[in-house]
Formats: sequence, C-alpha cells, structure tokens
Amino acid sequence: MNDYTRTGWLVSAVFVAALVAAGAASGHDIVIDGLFDDWARVPVAYQDPKGDHLGGPVDFGALKVESDAGRFYLYFEIGSEMSLQEANGIVLFLDTDDDASTGHVIGEMGADFEWRFGERTGVVYHGDGQVTIAQAQVGLRQGPTVTSTAFEVSFDRESFVAESALLPGGTVGIAFTSWDKGPRDTLPNRDETLAVDLKDDPPPQPCRTSFARRQLSDVRVLTFNVLHDGLFKRPRVFDRIIRALDPDVICFQEIGDHTEKEIADRMMRVFPRQTWAAAFNSDAAIATRYTIRNSGSGRTGRAVWAQINLPDDRYDVDLSVVSAHLPCCRDNEGRQRELDAIARWHTQLRTTGLQTLPHGTPIIVAGDMNFVGPADQVESLLSGTIVDKETFGHSVPIDWDETGLVDAMPYHTTCREAYTWRDDTDVFAPGRLDYIVYSNSVLELRNKFIVCTEEMSLGDLSSANLKVNDTKEASDHLPVVADFAILRAP
Repeated sequence: MNDYTRTGWLVSAVFVAALVAAGAASGHDIVIDGLFDDWARVPVAYQDPKGDHLGGPVDFGALKVESDAGRFYLYFEIGSEMSLQEANGIVLFLDTDDDASTGHVIGEMGADFEWRFGERTGVVYHGDGQVTIAQAQVGLRQGPTVTSTAFEVSFDRESFVAESALLPGGTVGIAFTSWDKGPRDTLPNRDETLAVDLKDDPPPQPCRTSFARRQLSDVRVLTFNVLHDGLFKRPRVFDRIIRALDPDVICFQEIGDHTEKEIADRMMRVFPRQTWAAAFNSDAAIATRYTIRNSGSGRTGRAVWAQINLPDDRYDVDLSVVSAHLPCCRDNEGRQRELDAIARWHTQLRTTGLQTLPHGTPIIVAGDMNFVGPADQVESLLSGTIVDKETFGHSVPIDWDETGLVDAMPYHTTCREAYTWRDDTDVFAPGRLDYIVYSNSVLELRNKFIVCTEEMSLGDLSSANLKVNDTKEASDHLPVVADFAILRAP
C-alpha cells in the first residue's frame, strides 16, 4: 500500500461527466507547445472550485480533455506558478478500463494508470501487480517547460505497457490530486468522479513544411546544439543535415576546444566551394558563409556575438547575431546572469563602445536557452529585462523601435510537435529548449521549422539526401531553422 492509498477518501455521491466530442469530425488542432490558444474551442470538462484546497500552493481550476485515435490530451490549471517537472505533489490518475474493481482505488474509481509529475515517473497497475514506467514508455509530451499556472500534456494511447495498450478506447476516468504530507486538493472533488468518452477519430494529418526558402534573398539562420562536439566527432551525419538545410548563419552550441579557424575549415569541408568565417566563445560558436566584421562576448561566459557583413549587392545592412548556451537545469541564477549580460551587451552595441551597431541593424539571438525554470526568464530574453541592475545596468528594449524581440516559435516539419530536445533514456519529458528570437522592426519571418528526420517521409528524406535516424544520431537536440527577409530600418 502506498501513500496515495492512505488518503482515506470517502465518497458520498457520484458525479459522472461524459465529455461529448467537440467540433467537426475532422479532428482538433491541439499541439503541445506551451501555448493554449488551440484549447479555446474545447469545452471545460470540469471546473474545480477556487479556494477549496487544504493548504499548499496547488489549487486546481479548469480541466479540458481532447483525444483522437493516437493521443490523449489534457489541459489543467493549478492556481499557482510552478514547474510541472519539479517537486509539486501533482498526480494524475486514469481509470483506463472503466472498471472500478481493478487498479488502484481512488474514491470510487479504480485507477489503472498513475503519473506523478513532480517525481517524473508513473505506475501502471495490472492484476495484482504494478509496473513503474518512465515518460518515454507512454509518449509523454508536456508544456510549457518553464513555470506556469496552467499546463497541457498528452499521452500516446497506443503505448504498450503491462501487456496492453495504455488507453485502448471507450470511457476513461480522470482524477488529479495534490499531495503535500497528505492530500491538499483534488479534481474532481472528493465526493465526485469524472469520466470522459475517448474519441477514435484519426489523428490530425501532418503538414509538410518545405526546406526551401520563400525568396532567394531570405537569410537562413540555423541553431544546433551538437552534443559533446558532435560536429567534429560525428561528421558524416552533421554534413548531411547541414547540407540539406543550407544555412547562411549557424549558431552552434557544445562545440569542443576548437579555434575559430578550425570551425570555419570544418564548414568549408561541408560546403567545399564556399568560404566560411567563425566566432567562438566557450562552447558557443557562430559560423557564416559571409565575412565577420566584429565579434566578441561582452560579459557573457556562454555566448558569442558576431556582426556579419552581408553582401553589399543584396543587402543595405549587416546582421547582428548572438549564439548562446545558457546554464542548464536548476542553475536559475546562472541562466539569469547570462541573460542579463546578453541584454547589457545589446545596450552597449546600440549606444556606446568600440563596436556600436549602425541604427537598424537586424538583431538575432539563438541557441540552447535551457529554459526549464522561471517563466520570466523567457520574457527577460525577449524584453531585455536586466535583473541584476547593480552589475549590468538598467534595462533597455533591444529592438530599434523600443520594443522587445519576438520569438520565432517554430514547429516540427509535420506541425504536430514543438519540442527541440528529447532523450528517451532521461526522466525529463521532451521540451522546447532551443530558441530563435529576432528584431521584428527590421526583420520579417518568412519560414520556420524544426527538423526531426524520424518524422519525415521516405520521399522527403531521399529528396534531401537524409536518413531516417540522422537527427537522432546527431544530437539529443533538433536543428531549428528560421528564414528572414531584411526590411528597411524603422
């Protein structure tokens, strides 16, 4: 018997809510990306009363549910801002066989599946036993990766666990609990149960995002964490990917101990008929098929800047690019320090110093941002907000029109996923860690995509001279691409 059995729930009444399929039979447009606009047309399956929790930060609110033949989706509100993958006591229970006599007893529901978000682990109950499972075994997707008051998650219904599919169909019972030295809040309330009918509509059809530029003059930027110097240690797979994407500027992370010349020479082996230049600091690098006027790092320890000299016969301006690899995991202070330094660096580039940028120079910041902590760190990147003003000075909006930068927000070429990092051997679920942000006063986003070769058709792979496992073999991060048209200065 585990702690959750000892909650002693006594059920005095039963409330069963059957969620009827919403919208047309063509399906839904839910994508787990940490944004919730796509949930607007999905009805609320259950509204937990505000303020009914018994202490603790979690106070459940609205729950929405969606499904198709492939996946099961949930949107839920938790009342306070926190991380879903750190200690939070939030547990999801599912009765997957509509049989209260099987599984783990939660009120009048028999839960066959349990997922403990804060512990990043789950349990499947079958017969008299139970099996501990990891996120990859149930195809867990969740967002956002940063703190929030609401989250969206999905599970692969066809995951084969304990000799059966996770969610085969029919009706599924749902319960959430918040656990902090005892149950603090439940959804639904303790005297109610909640059940929904699963839909078996075909999953939404994937789109097909072309690798081609919309205009030949568009500047293509690629950011790619190459995982433990993979660009040099696993050259063949990186050659195929980079050639297929044909970028003008590449922001690399996790480059090993190499010189700028070695990085440039490495790229000239990928594109033998081109001359490349590079800038490097720590493990962050910028490589470009154009020349570099200036480069530096400001007061950053994990980022590098370059002023790229775009061809004068096609462009009236240069391009300012930062490649960053912010500290990982629980190092929120280190991550914010780098963000402060990047914001300060742009202030200096715009206003003072030996490397002042001409007014209207397009600005791009890209890289592995490792945003898994406070949500305001994403805002700090976009707005240029400086937290440590004593060290780095006052905040100044980065764009030339006195506004913040804009998130390119790319999706996989299938349009059905948004994660950029995935490691099925890790306890953390796939997440969006890699960003491209830009000054939209002088740049127009023309195309954007994340490449996962495992999702591409054999025909598309063949056309791009790629192999199905290329991105998997290259890195645990996926290559992220954005194409920009350069506009007149504001």
